[in-house]
Amino acid sequence: MKNVYILLAGFFLFLKCDQGDAFYYNETKLPKQTFYAENDQLLINEIVTATNSDWVELAFKSPQDKGIEISSLFVTMYYGENESLSVEPVTIYNFDRSETDYDDRFILVHLTEPEQTDETDSTGDTNQNGYLDLYCNNYYNSLWNSDGVIAIDTDDDPSNGGIIDFIAYSNQDDSPNETIVSFCLAAQELNFWEHSSEKKFQAIAIPLGLNGLEDFMSLSRQNLQDTNSAQDFSLSRYQTPGQENIINLNQEGNLLFKLLTNLITISLSKNNTSKFKGIPLFVYEKSNLKLSLFSSSGLLLYQSDPVEDVFPGKFFFPAYFLKKKIKITNGLYPLKIEATVSKKKLAESHSLYLLIQP
Repeated sequence: MKNVYILLAGFFLFLKCDQGDAFYYNETKLPKQTFYAENDQLLINEIVTATNSDWVELAFKSPQDKGIEISSLFVTMYYGENESLSVEPVTIYNFDRSETDYDDRFILVHLTEPEQTDETDSTGDTNQNGYLDLYCNNYYNSLWNSDGVIAIDTDDDPSNGGIIDFIAYSNQDDSPNETIVSFCLAAQELNFWEHSSEKKFQAIAIPLGLNGLEDFMSLSRQNLQDTNSAQDFSLSRYQTPGQENIINLNQEGNLLFKLLTNLITISLSKNNTSKFKGIPLFVYEKSNLKLSLFSSSGLLLYQSDPVEDVFPGKFFFPAYFLKKKIKITNGLYPLKIEATVSKKKLAESHSLYLLIQP
């Protein structure tokens, strides 16, 4: 971390701002600082608000394959009390290493679950969801679903010159939160967000929509581009924690979901059912899903309880039937997965096969 503080030392000078009617100022802005090395960028890649666990996904961009240790940094909205990412070393990489069973390119920071144990370099991905999770005791309900800012910083003060990445977002209701506005102003003075003498805060913030984000949506960065402006981000219907962002996607004839395979093969004798993640789907609309398993003659052997409110995106339907007391021997079994969207009175089903091998 010594290199970080050396690089940041020249930016502790903060330009004093007039608190008059004008929100933006015409003084010469400080040059943008670098992070660790020239052309290295630690970036806010995706954010989710209005859920029980608001989170911020980090990604690292560098012209060389490398990793950086980030545990002492803050991911913060600056509001209230905050804490650094972890007390143990945590490293993010710009490539996925073969020696780990999780994706080294992404780290998820949860801002509202202080009692959880961090996943670090030493623990690895203990919950097996494909990425490292960090839990920070920050301000409760930290990511407001209206006006907000998020920063990666060396502390929890926006004016101290330690900003590494910064974004501002808004529901653009013409009633900006003045505290959030002040945080954005500090970032602008350090040249970390778009500034203009003609546009006010909500006009240059990433637009959420008047009602904020739906619970299944996210703000997603486009192609790891960073111009310090709202143009870097888009609203996405697909939350992709620990995966590359999905901005635009063809819904393929307005389907509710599609199967990502037509055949599931499992060997009972090799005892590999514990490693079976589930039946892969891609969900286009927030839906309730149900699975049915049939014998080769069409007799219903098992029907799951509905899995409710499955968010759009990739989903693995749990294979609970493998743990039930159902007489399954070697052979081919039809499966059917049904999706319903009650508010829209929509329903859809697709069939596939389960092959049980010796």
